[in-house]
Amino acid sequence: MKNLKKLIAVVLTFALVFSAMAVGFAATTPFTDVKDDAPYASAVARLYALNITNGNTDGTYGVDQPVTRAMMTVFVNRLSGYRNLAEMAKNDTPAFKDVSKNYWAVGDINLAAKLGLTHGVGNGMFDPEGKVTYAQALGFMLNALGYKNLSWPYGVVAKAQDLGLTAGLNRAYNDVVTRGDLALIMDKALDQQIVTSYDTNGNPVLGNKLISKVADVTRYLVVATPDVDSNVAQGKVLVQGIKDVNSDGVITFKAATTINAGTVDFNKYLGKVVDVYSIKGGDPVSVDVVSTDKTFTAKSFNVVSNSVYNDGSKVVDIDTPANVTVIYNGGKTTLDQVATKVYDGANVALTDTNNDGKYDYAVITGAYKASVVVTADVKSTDKFLNVNNVYNSSYRIAGDPVKTVVVIGSVTSLTDIKAGDVVYYASTIDGSKVTLLVVRNKVEGKITKVAYDGSTTTATIGDKDYTVAQYINGNASGAKATVGQEGTFVLDKDGNIVGFIGKQATANYAVLLAFNANDVWNNGKVKLLTADGKVNVYSTTVTSTTYGTNDIITYSIDSNNVVTAINSPKTADTDNVVAINASAAYNKDTHVLTVSGTTYYMTNNTVIFNYNSTDDSYSTVKLSDITKDTLNVKQLVADQYGYVKAIYLNESSLTAEQSVSSTVYGYVTGVTTIDLGSGNTQYKLNVLVNGSEQTYTTKVNLTPTPSTGAAAIGLDSNNVIVSFASKASADVQDAKVNSYNVYGITTDKGTFALSPNVTVVTKDSSGNYVLAQLGDLAAGTTVDLYKDSTGRIAVIVIK
Repeated sequence: MKNLKKLIAVVLTFALVFSAMAVGFAATTPFTDVKDDAPYASAVARLYALNITNGNTDGTYGVDQPVTRAMMTVFVNRLSGYRNLAEMAKNDTPAFKDVSKNYWAVGDINLAAKLGLTHGVGNGMFDPEGKVTYAQALGFMLNALGYKNLSWPYGVVAKAQDLGLTAGLNRAYNDVVTRGDLALIMDKALDQQIVTSYDTNGNPVLGNKLISKVADVTRYLVVATPDVDSNVAQGKVLVQGIKDVNSDGVITFKAATTINAGTVDFNKYLGKVVDVYSIKGGDPVSVDVVSTDKTFTAKSFNVVSNSVYNDGSKVVDIDTPANVTVIYNGGKTTLDQVATKVYDGANVALTDTNNDGKYDYAVITGAYKASVVVTADVKSTDKFLNVNNVYNSSYRIAGDPVKTVVVIGSVTSLTDIKAGDVVYYASTIDGSKVTLLVVRNKVEGKITKVAYDGSTTTATIGDKDYTVAQYINGNASGAKATVGQEGTFVLDKDGNIVGFIGKQATANYAVLLAFNANDVWNNGKVKLLTADGKVNVYSTTVTSTTYGTNDIITYSIDSNNVVTAINSPKTADTDNVVAINASAAYNKDTHVLTVSGTTYYMTNNTVIFNYNSTDDSYSTVKLSDITKDTLNVKQLVADQYGYVKAIYLNESSLTAEQSVSSTVYGYVTGVTTIDLGSGNTQYKLNVLVNGSEQTYTTKVNLTPTPSTGAAAIGLDSNNVIVSFASKASADVQDAKVNSYNVYGITTDKGTFALSPNVTVVTKDSSGNYVLAQLGDLAAGTTVDLYKDSTGRIAVIVIK
């Protein structure tokens, strides 16, 4: 342990970084041709701040200007911190024959030559006005970083790529480099370590970063920022400098003080020991982390004496809890104040700031004390969230002591939180800062099956299973949901059901095909395509309507089948009626419709009307009947979230795909029978197929009943099993392998071609069939072989 601590001491003393994280620089420059959102903006800004570039005399940086070889030497010398030496070298005899003593960059060219950063172009020439290529620019950067003996040009480009100098650029090696390109390359070079020497094996020995040549470097412990401690002034950061590091690696810190934060977001580095790179005598421009953390997700978090436990296991030893500084949900406190409030799912990062083996600083985020389903839209005047139709004081969002509310997730503003949203609530210990994670995720449908094992409730809606995390059926014990519940179910951030809005009143949707209130139609008639797929002519008492032919409407009808009202299809103020009359992209797997960049979600509750122009017929269809990639849409009605309530299509053919779309050959390892009630049965199969483990569901009442073992499985376009043929016995039994390759296998019972999707299975130590590979077929291995319809081997079972 002592040797380890000494090693750590050496690492800390000589600034070898455990985990380097350079921050981005604010993209503000004085140059008129550098926009703040340009890809090179932050790079140019940092180069300007570090006095590596001053731009052109006309106020531009010259982003599209080609870089000359003379310019390149100036940039490289400045990157290397040798600007003053270049000035001194102006009076030396020119190093190259084509560079005059009065040439504007003679000092930089002379210095670059003396430092070995350039060797010219041959024959004593430098070609100062020659344009620099991409590979040459990378070569200059690698020279500045101390890399030697790289092959030209690919060795240079490859090394630059390995170091990340080429990220964000896509250039050929002989393309001319612009000053904008070069800014990106130089900015990345600043964050690379310099090669100080090569070891006996020829491997580079790395030292400080190149930026240390042009910036002041100071090591600090980041203690607090204005965002977590109101005592720290805006624009400042509270830090402690390093006073001493003893032989065991234990750090002694100086008294806390504030420094300018500059352009760095020090919230990212709270509790960490960092190297801060600052402009000479100025503000920070970059940060490297030199301490390490213990990070984990809280589960049964606990503090016992001077140790932290998580999920029943000890994580680390700590200082006395009262001495452990904690940033908890964005506020500064101590561990003894929050130890019981580190709720499951919180993100925890612990740091041993002084390297004494005891962790003494923690950053805890996402410690949400609860998730609730909001039952009323949040208004600007609200002080609390409305939960269960009560403004609950446990969820304060305004008024003393709340000073700051941060809203993240599906929305970013308090007044955008709507009824039915799931809100995760977190606050600082003093309640001054509140963080709300908003999840707007719902599923519509009907629960067709409920599984309850005594502790966990699983509800099936459509073809998907959901864990039910809160009682939604009014029970106080037992299963938390009931078969037959239908409507909108609210999901939390993990996709679990946490609320049930219920089924809203069903709107009588229809398509208005004709309307006449005159005597010609016997004192008023209306022709409708109704939701049952029928075209009916009704008597009506309605004397006028603003809706036209082929509009989706809702209607009211009395016991005498007289239509008494023709209404808007909007059943809520937030609904949208969209007339499209065009083709729209449709994903038949996710049931997502995309119209002019807007996404709409089709569900099993969507009323789908269709007009078939081929035979001039009308109908309604099921969601499962739609298997096309594009749909001709006349009109749709959707809620504020994009869920389609009703849609009117113009398609000549919409029929469900009942036939086999593909056949796979695999080995069935398990069959689960699912009783759907009313005499309906479904099966779920676990299959080893195509070199992977898959789970398939059969169509209802599939015959014959599936069984374990090798089988040919017919799938429809939705990967539902629509046919099943068990291969009761192998086509080739007890064969001994001689040899194989990807195309075929030779055995003592013959030579056979292999299917491209051949599946190999074997038994594990428990006797269960599991996936194997062709590489497991050693010579002499006994196998059973199963053929596909083409006669090739599709399944190999190792015996």
